Amino acid sequence: MDYNKTAKDILKLLGGEKNVMSAAHCATRLRLVLKNEKEARTKEIEKLDGVKGVFSSSGQYQIIIGQGSVNKVYKAFVEGTGISESSLSDTKKAAMKNMNLFERFARMLSNIFVPIIPAIVASGLLMGLLGMLDAFHLVNSKSGLYVILNMFSNAAFQFLPMIIAFSAAREFKTNPYLAAALGAIMIHPDLQNAWTLGEGIKHTINIFGLNIGMVGYQGTVLPILISVWVMSYIEKGLRKIVPEALDILLTPFLTLMITGFFAMVVIGPGGRFVGDEISLGLQTLYNTTGFFSGVLFGGLYSLIVITGIHHSFHAIEAGLLANPAIHKNFLLPIWSMANVAQGGAALAVYFKTRDKKMKSIAAPASFSCLLGITEPAIFGVNLRYTKPFIAGALGGAIGGGYIVFTKVAMTAVGVTGIPGIAIVKQGSFLNYIIAMILAFGGAFIIAMVLGIKEEITEEDLNKETVNKDIKVEEVESVVSPVNGKVVLLKNVPDKTFAEGLIGDGIGVDPEDGEVVSPIDGTVVHVFETKHAIAMKSKNGVEMLIHIGIDTVKMEGNGFKSFINDGEEVKKGDKLIQFDLDLVKEKAVSPIVLTIVTNHEDMGFVNSEKIDGKQLRQKDEILKIGIK
Repeated sequence: MDYNKTAKDILKLLGGEKNVMSAAHCATRLRLVLKNEKEARTKEIEKLDGVKGVFSSSGQYQIIIGQGSVNKVYKAFVEGTGISESSLSDTKKAAMKNMNLFERFARMLSNIFVPIIPAIVASGLLMGLLGMLDAFHLVNSKSGLYVILNMFSNAAFQFLPMIIAFSAAREFKTNPYLAAALGAIMIHPDLQNAWTLGEGIKHTINIFGLNIGMVGYQGTVLPILISVWVMSYIEKGLRKIVPEALDILLTPFLTLMITGFFAMVVIGPGGRFVGDEISLGLQTLYNTTGFFSGVLFGGLYSLIVITGIHHSFHAIEAGLLANPAIHKNFLLPIWSMANVAQGGAALAVYFKTRDKKMKSIAAPASFSCLLGITEPAIFGVNLRYTKPFIAGALGGAIGGGYIVFTKVAMTAVGVTGIPGIAIVKQGSFLNYIIAMILAFGGAFIIAMVLGIKEEITEEDLNKETVNKDIKVEEVESVVSPVNGKVVLLKNVPDKTFAEGLIGDGIGVDPEDGEVVSPIDGTVVHVFETKHAIAMKSKNGVEMLIHIGIDTVKMEGNGFKSFINDGEEVKKGDKLIQFDLDLVKEKAVSPIVLTIVTNHEDMGFVNSEKIDGKQLRQKDEILKIGIK
């Protein structure tokens, strides 16, 4: 890749530096905030060398470049421009301005929970491994080693309020250490452990006439989130009224006292109730609708990923894991199937596409889905063609239904695909693997059946020579689209056509400017410049009618179309009228080419016409063997 050229081309197609408000990059993508995304020429950017996909999500315009290359393209992108290099956090802040209220809320949850995923994954992974070792009697659960490792495995959930508090403080712009202290108050040893709440509240205290249950908030999510949010406003309010000389003493003291009291009396009980109701409501839906909830969640998850709000689900999943009555993540395995299924659909695109660049993207994108990374497949491959994305959603529904039917659950958040096997609860490993096979295979088969519709371009139709020895079932006759003299392909004054790079066929030097249909079939695409038409016969022959050499530069001047995309035509139906004299003046040659672009799928493509022979419209010009 020419990094400088790619960067300059991207900037130009974005509408120039005046349209770029902020620019940053992550491991694989340029992350940009644009003033007006409508000015970006997305389809043209997708065709650039090195670009694997483009999508817009959560206020950011993201261009997938790939690991190892994105930083070089980014450096070239900002050099010599007025675009300042921004951090990811700065870019996210700028992007927030482009979001609606719901998107901002989802992004807020994402920003809080994504940083704490490693701690929950580590604990969940160890919990899963210990469960597996205990199930197969490979370790003594009474041993000192097992006891201490069990402490390691549940520590993140026991002290989850402190971890969440610290992360939330950064998002709500309040003191993280005061927030951590507030989290510590809510799980203080003097409070009854929330994990044993099933035994009933053993102790209450009276505060100003209110009976407050002495119950901690170990493993809860919502109470501490709301408490830290309230703390941020209390701290900011106090800083406005407390004298500067007393700020370092009074502000932290009053902030913690006021928020702590409010949290224990109002926020905690209310937050616990709401959080428990959400968790139990999901569990009830999961238990009562069974297979259908898996189908629904698995089928819709990829659609949710497009919006960028899927990261906010970590809050719900953490609540499920932390709730003593549930203590398992039954949502993540469903999400995992949706991710894996998009990989199956992307693999189908690899086999279906004729675009070499797309092939180079689709295969690795498919594999990355098996590792839980779906953006390249969803945004770089499947959404481009729509049908593969739908196939992926259906595959996710199949896998998700099986997951719920077999009651597969996990012990952590954030890990899907093959790595997710490590956090699957004991006894479910085989069903998890079967579900992945169903999701991946189902999406692959559905995508192969649905197929893809590709825009036919001269650059993309690079074909190999046809095998003329294959037995054919039927022979299709193709007639001349114009009146004139035959020109064998090898004599056409253009290397691309002469060497058969686009396909096999024949040319005619026209004597007038009328072009008719050479086949019975469908008009797939009329090029914007009217100089070429893509067609498909009823037998599946894909054909390109190309008027003149280098006529694309005429930008449609002198051409008039009589048909539209998707229209059915018969042999001899008028397609295009063009100014022959103008073409002779402006173009390299007026030769009209009839090219079979999927000739490698045919038994043969041949012509018995002699170079220079005079033809009339509707005279047979080619014979094609249909396998």
